[in-house]
Amino acid sequence: MKPFQTLRSLLLHQKDKRRHQDACECVYKIPCKNCNKTYIRETGRAFRVRLQEHQQEVTQHDVIAYTRSTSKSAATEQNKSAVADHAIFLNHVIDWDCAKVIDRERNRMDRWIKEAIDIRKEQDKSMNRDEGSYQLPHTYGYLLSAAATPGGQSIRRRQQRLPKRQQQ
Repeated sequence: MKPFQTLRSLLLHQKDKRRHQDACECVYKIPCKNCNKTYIRETGRAFRVRLQEHQQEVTQHDVIAYTRSTSKSAATEQNKSAVADHAIFLNHVIDWDCAKVIDRERNRMDRWIKEAIDIRKEQDKSMNRDEGSYQLPHTYGYLLSAAATPGGQSIRRRQQRLPKRQQQ
């Protein structure tokens, strides 16, 4: 009979642990420092690369000097990401250090569904412009809001109000 843990298994670690910044095929979340809103999106590429793209778009807008006429026209245009719009139009600071990977999924369609569920869970706390790449049915809104309450209390209250079936 072999021992469950050997000295070799305790001392050697064959694989290096990956940093969350290097994660690919993931759903990620970027919070704002000034308010409780977050940006949730999915990517098939490295999270680190996508985060740098968001940062570049925000800082690129900070460098541009505006006159009155150009600032009015800039206020009407949308940036590539909602993070940049949030930072620029509301003059908020994005918390890049607290950006993190929420979930990982190889299958693109499953990743889109996870993204849509996470956006729907955030509801009013989301700075996303849309509900994600996949459109969830509206019944998910009820299910996710019921799951968000501690212990599913809203479901229990509704069940208590329903009349019991009479046994035949």
